[in-house]
Amino acid sequence: MSVDLNPSLADEPQRRAASLRDGYIPGERLIVDPSLEFHTEFDDDLDPVTYEVLRSKFWNLNWDHQETLRRASGSLVVVYGYDFNTSIQTEDGEGVVFGPGNLFFSGCADLCVRWTLEHRSMNVGIRPGDVFIQDDPWVGTNHQMDTAVYAPVFVDGRLFSWVYNVVHQRELGGLEPGGFVQQAQDVYAEAIAMPPIKLVEDGELREDVLDMWVRRSRLPDLMTLETKAQLAGVQFAKRRLEEMIDRYGPRTVKGAMKAVIDNTSAAVGRRLSRLPDATWSDRRYVAGASPGDRELYKLALSFEKRGDRVRVSNEGTDRSAGSFNITRGVLRALIANAFIPFLAYDQFLCGAGVLRQIDFDVPGEDTITSARHPAAVSTSIGLTTAGAQAHYLAAKMLSADPESREHVFAATMLHTLVVNHMFGTDQYGQTYAHFPFDSNVGATGAFTFRDGIDHGGGILSTINPVGSCEGYEREIPFLYLFRREMPASGGHGQWRGGCSFVSGLTGHGTEESFISSGGLFQTVTQGIGLVGGFPATAGVMRHAVDTDIRERLAAGEMPGDPVALGAIYPELTPPPPKKFDNSLKEGDLFETWSQAGAGYGDPLLREPERVAADAADGRLAEGELERIYAVVLDADGGVDEAATEAARDRARRDRLAAARPPRRPCTTEILPEAAPGPHVLATVQAWPGEDGELLCCANCQKPLGPSDGGYREGCAELEQPLPELSPYLGDPSTQVSEPLVFRRYLCPGCGIAVDGEICRPTDEPRIDVSLPPERSPR
Repeated sequence: MSVDLNPSLADEPQRRAASLRDGYIPGERLIVDPSLEFHTEFDDDLDPVTYEVLRSKFWNLNWDHQETLRRASGSLVVVYGYDFNTSIQTEDGEGVVFGPGNLFFSGCADLCVRWTLEHRSMNVGIRPGDVFIQDDPWVGTNHQMDTAVYAPVFVDGRLFSWVYNVVHQRELGGLEPGGFVQQAQDVYAEAIAMPPIKLVEDGELREDVLDMWVRRSRLPDLMTLETKAQLAGVQFAKRRLEEMIDRYGPRTVKGAMKAVIDNTSAAVGRRLSRLPDATWSDRRYVAGASPGDRELYKLALSFEKRGDRVRVSNEGTDRSAGSFNITRGVLRALIANAFIPFLAYDQFLCGAGVLRQIDFDVPGEDTITSARHPAAVSTSIGLTTAGAQAHYLAAKMLSADPESREHVFAATMLHTLVVNHMFGTDQYGQTYAHFPFDSNVGATGAFTFRDGIDHGGGILSTINPVGSCEGYEREIPFLYLFRREMPASGGHGQWRGGCSFVSGLTGHGTEESFISSGGLFQTVTQGIGLVGGFPATAGVMRHAVDTDIRERLAAGEMPGDPVALGAIYPELTPPPPKKFDNSLKEGDLFETWSQAGAGYGDPLLREPERVAADAADGRLAEGELERIYAVVLDADGGVDEAATEAARDRARRDRLAAARPPRRPCTTEILPEAAPGPHVLATVQAWPGEDGELLCCANCQKPLGPSDGGYREGCAELEQPLPELSPYLGDPSTQVSEPLVFRRYLCPGCGIAVDGEICRPTDEPRIDVSLPPERSPR
């Protein structure tokens, strides 16, 4: 990106107004006041040893920045939840390296810096010793609680780079304590969003700005500590970077920064080049915009890959609604989040190198994933939902390449956000607001070569530890009754998703404590499986008040799992969705099951021995052995191979008999002696046909449809209600106004499921992948 140091600032009011209304996305040239000089000289011929030494030093400096912040912070959100990130950036904001916390910040950090360059370089100026703070989603952050603190680094009076951190601060105001305002219809019900402002000026802390920042909060003393911890991290990182520059010289350090970004960009470009030029699209439904709202809303996303680049569009997404929106800068960040672990897994989390290979066709229109001001944006629901969609689509796209396929996995925890924020008066008589992460530390989805990881976390962060029970009990007025594995909660498939866990809580030492049952409606799961894999449960919450649990505990009785607890307390039932103040005082109960991972591939392709092992380990619910996997065991629990082969043959025939016939059967045949073309999915491959290229079942080469028109209309369609798939998947009809089903697209030749989606029964099959028309002359 180039920088214009001789701008005409006559359009400054218009640019500022547009960045607020539409959300800030920088143009091709940054418009910066000429009073700010940039350090741009760098060595472009570093020897490999120096490069690797400095690249490692960037990573370790950034890691130490992270740990400094963690050790100074008083927040379990930071210490246990890793809901933060740190980075080093170039003079114009490109992210050289990020930390292993929440990765979507890798696509927001440069927006914060670039907005500051464009809108603060003249007034109030950017100078040595300054530190900025901001939490404005229309500048570059998820919601108002995600607070960025960042500082310029100068060399010889010229701007050399930036150091940056961002933390989910626990309480910054808003209608509902903790800031996840489920009932918000616009931003004015939420915490005040602050655009970049100087927190430190010429090395001196501005007490007026700090007071303004924390006096919004119900917990101003704790927010002061959290803000100063962020300052400590920035000052530490700045000092260490200055020491590195003094030791190696600014041209060498800047050269290493540029090389890290260039090399990451080249690696991502090479990996994209292995994919066929094609367009992959996803349309899905979400529910839970506001309390009492039973409508379904559509999210649309497409990736158009050409050469070594990807163009991203959200065209077709519904208008912003209720409280589950995000700005277009956050959508950009979530695309980067999906691609970093899939395409830049060996590049030290260099966000800029990934972003260089992506073009964003996201105009300033008011949609759920590019919300205009003043839409409500605080709940993180839009973040996790759009993140799950970006993850799904990237994994589906990369499944087309055998090498890239080894690095992808299906939907992981937080695909369907559950918010269990807590507030009230704690056991010490103090006002509190906190966020236990039990509902947010679920399982990893299935990989393409192995099962998902139980309690393995998700794609939003590469590090997902769950806090200790004792640590949470010390900070929050509750007691754990249990925290246990849910062994049968994984999404089914050729490779199944990981299993999650369940926590049972009761209030302790307080008569005024509350827990939210917020987030998306859990019956409309976003944990959609890959290429025929089953969707994952979105989890379950249950609540009961005024029980005799304290008396039972005093008598030595401990209901240690959800079955025992439900048997004693049949009133333990799901709380109202999107309610922020469910009582959790002494005697009340609350139970939360975190999300499981989704499956990969048709369950009928799973090795029977693995199914038998799942059955022995209690990982299958009653009847799933035969109904889903069609596996027959002998008297000793081993696989009866002959009976299993017959059962699977029968299952494929039965599913085809029960399915809707193809809407547009493909009658064209593959050319004799033709060589196969590229895969467009792991289960769908292009082949030359008589009238142009065809998309065919990769299992049996049955032609399904033309390459530019998709394959789905040539598939048989088998629809099932979601509760039939798993006892842990809820019935959408209890929460939304329209029916939803799991539709599997079956090859009409071999009966294998090549893909699936959750849709309305009346929905026409949409084109989810197509090759360019020029590849398919007819």
